[in-house]
Amino acid sequence: MLGRQVAREEYDAVVLDGFGLRGTNRHQVKYLLARLTAFVQEGCGRRGDVAEYLSDTRPYQIEHLFANKPARHSAEAPDPVRFRSLRNQLGGLVLLLDKDNASLGAMPFEEKVKRYGRQDVLVGVLNREYHSNFPRLHEFTKANGLESLLRPFRPNTPMAEVIKVRQELYLRLCSRIWSLERMGIRKEDLPEHRDPFMTVPSPLAPPARARPRTDVARMVSAGVVEPGSRIVLTHKGTDHWAEIDANGRIALKGTGALYSKADDAGCIIRNTRTCDGMKLWHLVSEDGTRTPLRELRDRSIVSGVLRSRRSRVP
Repeated sequence: MLGRQVAREEYDAVVLDGFGLRGTNRHQVKYLLARLTAFVQEGCGRRGDVAEYLSDTRPYQIEHLFANKPARHSAEAPDPVRFRSLRNQLGGLVLLLDKDNASLGAMPFEEKVKRYGRQDVLVGVLNREYHSNFPRLHEFTKANGLESLLRPFRPNTPMAEVIKVRQELYLRLCSRIWSLERMGIRKEDLPEHRDPFMTVPSPLAPPARARPRTDVARMVSAGVVEPGSRIVLTHKGTDHWAEIDANGRIALKGTGALYSKADDAGCIIRNTRTCDGMKLWHLVSEDGTRTPLRELRDRSIVSGVLRSRRSRVP
């Protein structure tokens, strides 16, 4: 039954760039980190319990590898939006016991690494000494092709490089955790199945079977908004620019980060828990006219170009 369900589903290639911790998804992020942490623990012959990582009795917290100190990274991320976008990405996050997390405070990454050696494997590997006399770790990394990813970093490695490597590590681990084999499905029973965690998405076109899910993606699919259209959000007197790509994602100018939802892109800019992105993002026409995305969407529904989400296909 699960195999038939998987065969019916339409999976886009998973892209972690732009996905990270925001005010409304803490539980989701913590769950993903719990699964990743437990999988690596078990693979290295140590105890890993997802329920424990999510329990309130022995509380684990989401730890940022990089403290909220933009000045330390001004050379590579002079824009505060760029810094927040990088720091909060999934690759820059791990799980720590609350008391350990509190003890680290605002230490620089290089100092935190020295104390990570007593943590779970997914965190401990950032400490170079952690790899000594740990044969199960070497066996696990080799068996899963993670030699270049599950590793420590040189002192003063740029924040963007650390997060990029960790993002790829997390994708590889997700590919193993949610593989057909672990779900008890034979690959030959689903010959057309593509691993969404290891499939490289096209930057120019949506996947062949993808369905537009967000309002912006639906507008792109219906031809209401052209790929490459510029949008702007004004916050505290400053215009923040972005483009809408062919998949209906929001690409922030200057950060390189992609966001599936207008709300998420707005949260990063405004540094808030929530954001009404369809109201605050404006499409900019050639003559400079700014139209809220929500207004554009509503007009398209009235004219019949865009189907309302409330309508049902008979």
